[in-house]
Amino acid sequence: MSVRLQALVVEYRSPSRTVACVRALLEQGVPVVQVVDNSADDGVTHALLVRAFIDDERVRILDAGANLGFAAGINLGLRHRVSDRVLLINNDAVPNAGAISALEVALDTTQDVCIAFPSLMHAGRPLGRVHYHRWFAVLTSRRWLGSFEVPRGCCMLVALDRIPVTPLFDEQFFMYGEEIALGWHLYKRGARICHVGAVWVEHEGSATAMHGSPFYEERTALAHLLLSNVLGKELSEQRALAMVRVPVLVLRALARSLRQRSLLPLHALGRAWKIARGASSGSPPPS
Repeated sequence: MSVRLQALVVEYRSPSRTVACVRALLEQGVPVVQVVDNSADDGVTHALLVRAFIDDERVRILDAGANLGFAAGINLGLRHRVSDRVLLINNDAVPNAGAISALEVALDTTQDVCIAFPSLMHAGRPLGRVHYHRWFAVLTSRRWLGSFEVPRGCCMLVALDRIPVTPLFDEQFFMYGEEIALGWHLYKRGARICHVGAVWVEHEGSATAMHGSPFYEERTALAHLLLSNVLGKELSEQRALAMVRVPVLVLRALARSLRQRSLLPLHALGRAWKIARGASSGSPPPS
């Protein structure tokens, strides 16, 4: 079986969000929606999802068997895909009317574009392009010297037959950072991505890991630290990147601690540093 387009959603113990997301995709005419269930809850979530779509052959539920993380979950789903055009979308994101068609048009009209992504409507505020600075580990709406554009991870239409990267996501990123690593690999190879600003997705944001939670603070800090090894061309540059961005991350954690009136961000950065050092020595990061 082969179709023009399919969607891929990673689920983690939030079946109601996933059901709403899948139904919205089907209403917009997506022929096949695949859900990778990362819940690892003895089949409870998997059973709920199967029951919700038991009579709909357009929906396929794949039990990952463990919580693989977002990047590995996506890569698993892609190995079972039925199309080379795959809409990757978070389960807490819902596209506005016409969004998917507009992304398809962007790929159809520009043959060297490998990813098209919409704007992000978050808390009533539209967010468009995003760039990541290699040295200072900051995300900005404008491109600055030393930065590169990255696709918005919550929703992107990927033309896999045009992507010069396999697998799509770097699985050392359990959650957060994988789209930045992808953006860097595409940038280095001259591959183009396209922001379609006329359409958007409504994004709840951090539905799995709440902003300010220990997991969120640790994993976002860890992503920035691990990116030093991805963005550096040689070992000396990787070490230089780490030396520059660590003070930035400390200042960021300090600011967040003051704002939250909690030492949690600073403690999370310390844990992330230990995990990153273990990863650089060959020990896999814990999930």
